Amino acid sequence: MSTSRSSKSRFQATQSMPTTRAGTKRSRLRVSYINPLSVIKTTFIISLAFGLASIVALIMLWSVAKLSGTIDSATGLLTDIFGSGGAGFNIVSLLSLPRIIFIGSVFTVFQVVTWTLLSGIVSVIYNMFAEYVGGWEVTLTEDL
Repeated sequence: MSTSRSSKSRFQATQSMPTTRAGTKRSRLRVSYINPLSVIKTTFIISLAFGLASIVALIMLWSVAKLSGTIDSATGLLTDIFGSGGAGFNIVSLLSLPRIIFIGSVFTVFQVVTWTLLSGIVSVIYNMFAEYVGGWEVTLTEDL
């Protein structure tokens, strides 16, 4: 299937500039179209990687806090403040590892969906503006 976009060049050489020094070649390119599906796929993979890294970092942070006794100290402090009666506050049950992993996973799913949708929308908006303005011009320099 051929579309009107597939016949259009994504990079247009606007002007080949003369060499400025011996062995230096410069060329100008104009980015006039970005494929939204490629942007969506790339952003999905990158945000998924960042999300998984944040879950691993959250697990490591929780482990350090648990092993150093920070969570138990916070539980003791809150018990001293609020009392140990019926209104006793147990932060260990509130911040258990499965609950932390669940909260991190929910945040990661929200982050992946949000960044993927936003990047697709931004690429479509860029393509609309690039039709009127002409795109983004990039100058490449090569030392020979």
